[in-house]
Amino acid sequence: MKNYELSTDNNLLEYIEDFEKAGYVSTFIGSKTDFILGKPHHKLFCSLPENAFSKSKLTKKVFRKFWSPKKHIEYRKLDYIIRYYVYINNVFDYINQILIDIAVRQCYGESAAKDPYFLDSIFSLFESEVSFGEKAILSLLKFSVFNRKSKSDRARDFLRDFVLKGRLKKMSKKTIGDNYSLVNIILKNQVKINISDDIFYTALPDYLILFVTLLGDKLPNFLIDISLDPTVFKKLEIEQKKIMAKYGKRITISCLNEMVYLDAAILESIRLGITMKESQCDFFLPNGVFVPKGSFVKFNNITHNRTSPAFKMQPHNYIPERHFKIGTKLGVISENNLMWGLGKGCPYRKYCEYFLKLFASTLIRNYKISQGENA
Repeated sequence: MKNYELSTDNNLLEYIEDFEKAGYVSTFIGSKTDFILGKPHHKLFCSLPENAFSKSKLTKKVFRKFWSPKKHIEYRKLDYIIRYYVYINNVFDYINQILIDIAVRQCYGESAAKDPYFLDSIFSLFESEVSFGEKAILSLLKFSVFNRKSKSDRARDFLRDFVLKGRLKKMSKKTIGDNYSLVNIILKNQVKINISDDIFYTALPDYLILFVTLLGDKLPNFLIDISLDPTVFKKLEIEQKKIMAKYGKRITISCLNEMVYLDAAILESIRLGITMKESQCDFFLPNGVFVPKGSFVKFNNITHNRTSPAFKMQPHNYIPERHFKIGTKLGVISENNLMWGLGKGCPYRKYCEYFLKLFASTLIRNYKISQGENA
């Protein structure tokens, strides 16, 4: 059917009518997305496990990365006062660099981030240079799978040897905080609980990648949404001031649980975002449509996430307050919040919820987030 999402003369009612006639399964002309699914397939889209229908694998493939280790080192050396006044032209790159910094310190410690060879290997894990969206899929298809795998394998080899051959240990001796990194915690307990050395090649790099890529599209979109609506940002700012007056500047779990407007604002941003996955095996939809392995499948938000029956007032607009009326919460799976899956659900959703709120609240407390005076 006609590619209504990229067409300049599209009509929403015509789009919905044509999509309904197609049985809520279609392929857009000229699109690199293989299938677009509608509301009847919503629960199936959210409930299939990662080994059948993967969001994380597709997100890693289309993760945007336009910076180098050298650029990242220069960014880390910036004085915090200079950073405070910097005008952010690309919020995606800026947030992703911060997330890389957090993930490296969390996994390997502060000392590791000072090693240029280590950083080069870390950035080799984030080699894709396209953005997440319809226009990016064509670029993704041009990549060489074999080159990507070999480069990633070399990076993982280095990271494993960096830990096991003692290079990290020598660097960490002078930094007390490094004792609390994931690597050091694993090494101290490796023999006791029988942890294989393979963890430094597989699970730890995977955790670092997913930490950055899965949060790297949600946080920038949230910041863009609140920058476009000064009223929403003001309400978020007032909420943070009230919490600081009650608890002080330290952010605890109790503080995060009281950030109800922030919870709704993040969830609202995610509701309006794109949901896309990659099939990991061949399967049939309930209506008989065959979806081959390796297909890019997107859920059509207009048929559910932007409907009045589900989300009440002005479903196409960014209105955090709607979630107070319909009872949805960021970390709770429901009919109107299936971002964590359906059925078993994501076991790390509470951790992700808290980190999203911790990161966002820290920015709101310290920065004025807007489009600028001349926007």
